Amino acid sequence: MCGHDLRIQRKRRQRVSWVDALLVVAVLAVLVVWWRIAAQPRPEQGNDPQGLAVILPDDVPLATPTPVVTLEPATAEPPTPTPIPTPSAGGVIRHTVRAGETLLGIAAQYNVTVEEIQAANSLTGVLIRAGDELIIPVQLSTPSSDPAAAETPGTTVESRFEYTVAPGDTVVSIAARFGSTVDAILQANGLRNNDFIRPGDVLLIPVREVPAEVLAAGPAEDAPANPPFYPEPRLIGPPDDATLPRTEPILMRWVSVDVLAPNEWYVLLIYPISGAARSFPSIWTKATSFRLDGDLAPGVGESATYVWRVSVVRVKPGVNNQYALEPASPPSVLRSFSWR
Repeated sequence: MCGHDLRIQRKRRQRVSWVDALLVVAVLAVLVVWWRIAAQPRPEQGNDPQGLAVILPDDVPLATPTPVVTLEPATAEPPTPTPIPTPSAGGVIRHTVRAGETLLGIAAQYNVTVEEIQAANSLTGVLIRAGDELIIPVQLSTPSSDPAAAETPGTTVESRFEYTVAPGDTVVSIAARFGSTVDAILQANGLRNNDFIRPGDVLLIPVREVPAEVLAAGPAEDAPANPPFYPEPRLIGPPDDATLPRTEPILMRWVSVDVLAPNEWYVLLIYPISGAARSFPSIWTKATSFRLDGDLAPGVGESATYVWRVSVVRVKPGVNNQYALEPASPPSVLRSFSWR
């Protein structure tokens, strides 16, 4: 009513409480004290950290510095070389499985496939144990001490056939298929152990004691352009792992795959394994059986263990005026027998 404008309020002067001022001064004092303590030089401590004694109670043990040990660089021991297996009687490689080895590693070591090792040892899986003995069914070049194995002029010869490398082939598998040896194939083609062969390469395959009639027949002139690929020969006898008396001959028999063409042959391979077993050349035949006579049996009180397999092989014209070999069937399973 007096006309004073109540919307205008007078600003009050802000007062500083003495408590706030005291807190500010205390904080500043603490900062100044810390700064002065930090600026003072500290005495160096020796190996015994006595400076901690003024802080820790007397009953707390003090930690002593852990001595630093300087290690000399470790001298790496040279790795133990993998022993190279030596051929057993007759030149067949036998491998004793060591701890940690696998079928894949063993196959790579010998440049073969896992399937070849499985077939040679009648394995249905990949499980192997340390101490197991595996057969690598490939003959090495070893002199034959068997007078009966010597060549007879006019009946058997050593021949070199051409072979075109197929995918998956190795020198080992080629030698095992045609009854040659790894050393002979390497030498005939100027190869070293670590050389590679590739599909399409043409190799010379030396085959010892090929019957003269194989070369006389030669490739059939009217052979079909696409000859058949037969099933693997099915073995009849003797039974696998059979033990036969040394006084009896061994008759190996198999089922016929078909009527073979003039340039097709059953090739029987017999590998010596142990005992007084001797080395045999590849056996080429049109028949479905082969007989080992008793004069090839081991002596009195001795035994001989062999493994054997059969496949069909075709002879055809080569590219360098030579005969060439071609597999006409998969190889049969391996069977073993002992003669004692």
